[in-house]
Amino acid sequence: MSQIEQALDAIDAAVGQTVDPAMLVMRAKCRALLRGYHARFAARNTYRPIQVEELVATPLWNPETKCASRTFSLAGRLDVLARDEDDRLLVIDHKTTSQDVSDPDAPYWRQLRVEAQPTHYMLLMWLNGQKCDSALWDTVRKPTISPKKLAKKDHVAATSMGEYFGAKLSETTQRMLVSNDRETPEMYEARLTNDCIKERPEWYFQRRPVPRLDGELLEQAQEIWDYGQEIILARRNARHGRNDGACMAYGSACRYLGICSGYDSPESANWRVKANCHSELPEIDGDGRDVLTYSRLRCFKTCRRKHYYRYELGIEKIDEEEREALLFGHVWHEGLREWWNFLKEKSDGSDISSPATEAGKRVDASTV
Repeated sequence: MSQIEQALDAIDAAVGQTVDPAMLVMRAKCRALLRGYHARFAARNTYRPIQVEELVATPLWNPETKCASRTFSLAGRLDVLARDEDDRLLVIDHKTTSQDVSDPDAPYWRQLRVEAQPTHYMLLMWLNGQKCDSALWDTVRKPTISPKKLAKKDHVAATSMGEYFGAKLSETTQRMLVSNDRETPEMYEARLTNDCIKERPEWYFQRRPVPRLDGELLEQAQEIWDYGQEIILARRNARHGRNDGACMAYGSACRYLGICSGYDSPESANWRVKANCHSELPEIDGDGRDVLTYSRLRCFKTCRRKHYYRYELGIEKIDEEEREALLFGHVWHEGLREWWNFLKEKSDGSDISSPATEAGKRVDASTV
């Protein structure tokens, strides 16, 4: 099986057997993006993946006293840990966005310059005895085009030739076109693939290095320690302030808004306690309430009440459907994981130990 076939199969498996039109379109979108990603990066890839989607964990250290926390540990899942053509170790982080990525001076890149996620991951690696030289944003812009109504000439061409944007149409799609004048998911995938590969690859796919100085890692270590102390204080005093400016962030209501506004309560039948408050890290032992991740720290900085519900109480809504953006992100990540896993399987990763299992090889915290 080829690299692209392995990745496309992962997308199909993530979506599963379905007749839901929205899910079929999402699958087509992710498949087309992955074909474009492969066309843009496969032939000129200079990165040798060592680890793909692996957990990294370490005690939380106080940079001033050089002592480990008696409460918290740090953890995170790195998308890719790789070596470049000069054998430098780097973290590769996958991003999806709706913003412009083609302009190197766009606000999106300016914001990522200060985002702490790669710093968090590089710090995790350093505390585990592996010093990363850099990080890399691997960014994909979400498509803005959707399945459309076919122009008469396009409909005639597709039905007569059995092709659409260079792709051979299945018999099922050809039968549907007899009485349908809209793009099927298969046709939408073909048009979007053409856009990703031939028309606007730079619009969809960009990579940018993320330089980080040792001083920035030290600053990150101090910030994490300080936030850990604030979480402990909030626990002790049972005070979890609300940030009303975050209730409608990203254009939708916070999932805990009903509780905060008094229309619901954590004890109602609408909520359940998760076995592990870090659902993205199922390998963590216990309930995860004493584990700090980048996502958790970002949540705490955004709204302390939301952090309390999500990571202290560890509750989730029982009937809440996964939002489209989150579902897209999950399916896309499944495809990317297998794209990189294919490269990992072809390379020798024996030059580095797994940071999740090599706690005895951690560096002295005084070196960070």
